[in-house]
Amino acid sequence: MTAKKSDMRPAVNEERLKREAEALRANLAKRKQQQRSRKSDPQGPATEEKSED
Repeated sequence: MTAKKSDMRPAVNEERLKREAEALRANLAKRKQQQRSRKSDPQGPATEEKSED
């Protein structure tokens, strides 16, 4: 049984690593986009906070 498990694990781990890498790239892209939008509109969040008060 251990031989079968060890044969199956590498494929599962590769798929998991691919999914994790893809998710990390997507998260990084989202963060970069948010930072860009914050830098281009520094008054945006401030005006939102003022309107909430």
